[in-house]
Amino acid sequence: MLKILEGMPMDIQQAVAENIHRIRKAQKLSIDRAAELSGVSKSMWGQIERGLANPTVSVLSRVALGLHVPLEQLIACHDDPPTALYRAVDVAGQRLCGGKVIAYRLFPFDPESRSESLQLDLFISGRYEGPDRVPGSWVYVTSLSGTAEVTTGGETYRLENRDCLSFPGSQPYCYENVGNNTVRLIQRIVYKK
Repeated sequence: MLKILEGMPMDIQQAVAENIHRIRKAQKLSIDRAAELSGVSKSMWGQIERGLANPTVSVLSRVALGLHVPLEQLIACHDDPPTALYRAVDVAGQRLCGGKVIAYRLFPFDPESRSESLQLDLFISGRYEGPDRVPGSWVYVTSLSGTAEVTTGGETYRLENRDCLSFPGSQPYCYENVGNNTVRLIQRIVYKK
């Protein structure tokens, strides 16, 4: 939800700095090019983005024109996103690997944090091979119960209750239940921005 000056949940000068920086980066513009497009000096642009300058409405108007966005986008103050509740009863597990693994999506992909998470239950002799190999991503896995072996990067790691492991998501990985009980893992993947 956007608020424009109303209630001022964040410092307006800082909000303007963050908005201009975010929009410029999203448009893949250098400070030099953005300054050139708007007619604002490079040094002034840098000061505005760092929150060191309090630009006039005239300067903000030129910045908005140069970035091809409405002036309102530059002065918008963003509230924190709302609290999200995902209930277990609303999430159907997906049977994988011949029924030896059940995957439950905990948090779907969130574009803000660029992450997602799921719970994996591996029954006795269950084996799960990670489907994605995304350059720049990181996988964080935590064992909640059982004994699992995680193979990644040519190495095998044994995880038991509350053990955690992180590794690059660009390399193949595999989880295997090597014990006599169901293994429950929480996996979080963070994707590069």
